[in-house]
Amino acid sequence: MNIHKVSIVVVLVLLLNNVSLFASDKSEFDSFNPSASISTLKVFFEGQNIDFDYIRRNINFVDFVNDPKGSDVHIIVTKNRTGSGGTNYILNFYSQNLNQIGNISLNCISSPGDTDDAVRECITRALKLGLMPYVNETSNGDMIDILYTQPEQQAMQTVTNTDQWKQWVFRLDANGGFNVEESKTNYNYSFNVRADKITENIKFRASYWMRNKFEEIDNEGDLITSQNNNKFARIQTVYSLTDRWSTGVFLSFFQSTYWNTLSSYDIKPAIEYNFFPWEDADKRVFTASYSTGIEMKNYYETTIFGKEKENLWAHNLELNFELIQPWGEIETKLEGSTYWHDLTKNRVSFESDLSFRITRGLSLNFGFRAENVHNQLYLPAGELSLEDILLGNQKLPSTFEISGGMGVRIQFGSLFNNVVNNRL
Repeated sequence: MNIHKVSIVVVLVLLLNNVSLFASDKSEFDSFNPSASISTLKVFFEGQNIDFDYIRRNINFVDFVNDPKGSDVHIIVTKNRTGSGGTNYILNFYSQNLNQIGNISLNCISSPGDTDDAVRECITRALKLGLMPYVNETSNGDMIDILYTQPEQQAMQTVTNTDQWKQWVFRLDANGGFNVEESKTNYNYSFNVRADKITENIKFRASYWMRNKFEEIDNEGDLITSQNNNKFARIQTVYSLTDRWSTGVFLSFFQSTYWNTLSSYDIKPAIEYNFFPWEDADKRVFTASYSTGIEMKNYYETTIFGKEKENLWAHNLELNFELIQPWGEIETKLEGSTYWHDLTKNRVSFESDLSFRITRGLSLNFGFRAENVHNQLYLPAGELSLEDILLGNQKLPSTFEISGGMGVRIQFGSLFNNVVNNRL
């Protein structure tokens, strides 16, 4: 009998020990469960010309934070023009702490005539849908429900859509301005018209641009006038050969008093290769393009080389790299051009725009452009007057051009920024 009692005690001790081990294992399991570690999803959101206030007002199931390193999901909005003249907003979701979901991308496509309100509604709706997989992995996921609005029967009827314009899109811009003072008057006006037809396999664009500027200064009865006239027209046709190769032909016309060019007609075929598929163009682009052709020029004044007109064979090579990532952005371009008859008449340019996030609340921005110029064949032979130099009537001779800038942004304080207050 005593033996049976001892056995019962031993069994009870083993059962209690197993229960405690199970509870310990369950606690460890919960510690690895994202739902137990994240209650409210923290989101860092960025993009150009986006109505953040509207988004924060209409998305209240996440916490919007001011620093990407303190977020669970980092969202970057990029955009591309569509063939119809609208905009395709691409929402790129980068998972910071929820690797089981990974990175995703969603589209929001606006039409050319959409209002700002329609655009921000489209972006907000896509943002909500994209956040659902991540919210599902938090402890607040069971508080989310999805509402479906049943369309009316009339709206559900099949409608045959016919494109009367055959994918052609036209745009017209006209601008003007003036400024009048007691001793100075200036006015300017510009005109721009463009026709596009863009499909998956071909891109056609014809454009014309014109801008005139006039300025008059009264220097104690002595009138000094300045006038700059510029015209530019271009026709380009680009064909998609593969997901990386493209080819095209470019026709252009150029006229400018500033550049001493009465007329310039260019005909240049070109070829381009993208080291990344074009479907990734909203995140990364690395292209190499080459073009060559003839430039037929007529000048207002005889040039420093004694030319009133000339035909020049030229070629151009360009490398372009763009990268958009959660840590920042890079856009760099290297371009070189020269004339076949004299390779010393060339131009090499490099430009780069960089944006880096160093740490929480600290980011650096750099911009730089440098040109090595040896192809100013258009410069007039005569000496420039002081008035022409001061008023910028003509391009000045130079063997180089350098410009640049940098900036820093520092932000500290509360991580969260859900509250919207637009008073005053």
